[in-house]
This record gives sequence, structure tokens and C-alpha cells, in this order.
Amino acid sequence: MAAMGLKDTIYATLKRTGITDAVARSRWRQHRHLILCYHGISTLDEHEWNAQLYMTPAKLRARLRYLRDHDYAILPLADAVARLRAGTLPPRSVSLTFDDGATDFATHALPILREFNAPATVYVTTYYAEHRFPVFDTALSYVLWQGRHSAADVSALVEHAGPLAVATEAERQLVRALVRTYTDDREMNGAEKQAFLERVGALVHVDVAAFSASGRLAIMTPETVRSLPRDLVDVELHTHRHRTPRDADQFKREIKDNRASLAAIMGDSAARTHFCYPSGDYSSSFVTWLGELGVTSATTCVPRLVDSGSAALLLPRFVDTMNVSDLSFEAWVTGMAQWLPRRTENTLDPARA
Repeated sequence: MAAMGLKDTIYATLKRTGITDAVARSRWRQHRHLILCYHGISTLDEHEWNAQLYMTPAKLRARLRYLRDHDYAILPLADAVARLRAGTLPPRSVSLTFDDGATDFATHALPILREFNAPATVYVTTYYAEHRFPVFDTALSYVLWQGRHSAADVSALVEHAGPLAVATEAERQLVRALVRTYTDDREMNGAEKQAFLERVGALVHVDVAAFSASGRLAIMTPETVRSLPRDLVDVELHTHRHRTPRDADQFKREIKDNRASLAAIMGDSAARTHFCYPSGDYSSSFVTWLGELGVTSATTCVPRLVDSGSAALLLPRFVDTMNVSDLSFEAWVTGMAQWLPRRTENTLDPARA
């Protein structure tokens, strides 16, 4: 039996015997909080391209329906962190977080949040909010996937000696790595990368100009970010350029630029002290630097419930995806999953960077 099948079999057995529900109702669970992490909400076929990052609107709606029907308390993240420290969490508490601030948050996630009156935190990376291009690495991965049947050879793009096909995931992964090196070596800016992406599209028969104009895989415009309902959505920090340099000055610049950009976009003087590590990439050094910048919470992608002993600048989150079964989702929100062995990760697909 496959690993995922075995896990669901265990979850089903625990549910059938009443153990899962007992954990959900326990004092143990009431003193813990689950932070759920989401990324893109699919507009067309993005979930078929990357089911680890994109979820269909229907599945997101089903998740919120489950939480509502089973009496989960969806708390704003800042409120949840404060109540955890004070020991005043309500039973079955969860928070919803969305990384990056993609356009599909406003077009697809927000209507569902409104439908269920579910508060959420969106961590917005701001460079691509100010510069109206799709996020390059993500868009490159998607364009190569869309062009997988083109039989194209893209070796000329990166001055590679041998042929470079894009038919398989392994081939596309090699192309992405070579492109990243090629564009980094030439220190291409956003506009230059967009022009390069259009050259890729021409070779693999994907209309990048039309794709870019649609706003897919792009960050929300400043106007859209500003229009988000403040009674439902908290806009917080995610670095300016969606990167986590290991140099202190460069790292702090990312936070300062992100914070300043969000203040200008939102037209307010809010402190914005909640942060999410881009791609879940963190280092112990970051904790000190974030503290010096007045950041009060920072979320990782380590799957675990938050408890009173959790470090405020290394808060765990469960990343919910298309590949997470209903049984697995239920096991995590009840807290049952934390009692079982699992694989721990602290990073996501760097193609999202």
C-alpha cells in the first residue's frame, strides 16, 4: 500500500473509533492552535501544473465549509497569537494565511472568505505589486509546463551546448535551473526577465503576452491590495523581493522595503509586525534580525500545531494543498495528525520565489 493510502487508512480508523473527535474536543487541543497555509487559488489549470501550490476554489470552499460545520473558531492570526499567550483560546481554533498576495487571492479566495465570514492574513511580497509582471520563476515554470507538448528545443535561449527539451518534469527542471543561472549572471531586472519569458513562450508556443495581461501568476496591484476589506483581511510582511538573504543588512532591507511599500500601498501607518518566511526558508539568524526590526510573529512551513512553547518567530503551519486528502485535513485540524509520525519540511517549491 502506498504511504499516503496507509496514512489515510490510519486516519479513517481513528475517526471511526471516535478517537479523532475526542482529540478535537480535548483540553490538549484547546491549548493549541492550527495555522493553515494557502498559496494560489486556481483560475484555469494551475492546480494541474502544481498541486502543491494551487488549489481549486471548490476545494477551498469545502475546507471552510468543514470548519464551519464542525464548529471551528477561525481567528485572525494576530488575535490567535495573543490569545494563545494569554491562555484564552476558544475550542478548535484555527487561522487562515495566504502567502505572496497573488491576484487570485482577490478574485477567487476573497469571495469564499466573505461567504463564510472567515478572517485571513495575506502576506504580500511587494516588488511585483509595484512592477506589473508575473512572478518570473513561477511564470517560467508554468509556461514551460504549458509548452510541454511543443517538442521545442530551448537550448539557444541559455547558450547551452546540447539540446534542451521541455517534455518531462526532469527536463523542465534542468531548463529552469539553467535559466535561473543565466538571468542571475546577467543581473536581469524585472522588465528584462519578462522579455526573456516572452522569448521562452515563443519557442514553446505559449502566448506570454496574453497570459501576462490576464494577471494570472501576478501579485495584486496596489489598488487591489488597498481595497481588501480590513475587517476581514490583514495585510502583512513577506519581504519585498520574495527572497531571504543570509546577509544581515540585505535581509533587513527586504523587510524595511516591504514594510515601506505596504505602508505606501495601504496609505496608513500601521506597524505591520507579522511576517512569513518566503518559501518557508528560514535560518536561526533571521530570528535575531526580525526581533531587531520589531517583528512579533513569523510563520514557517513546518507542519505542527502552535502551543504556548512555540517560538513566536518560528511558528509552525500546516500547508494545505490539492494533494491533502479530506481525511488528512481533518486529522490536522482536530490535532490528531500531530500524534502520528510524519516527515517534516521547512521549505516549499522554490519555483514560487
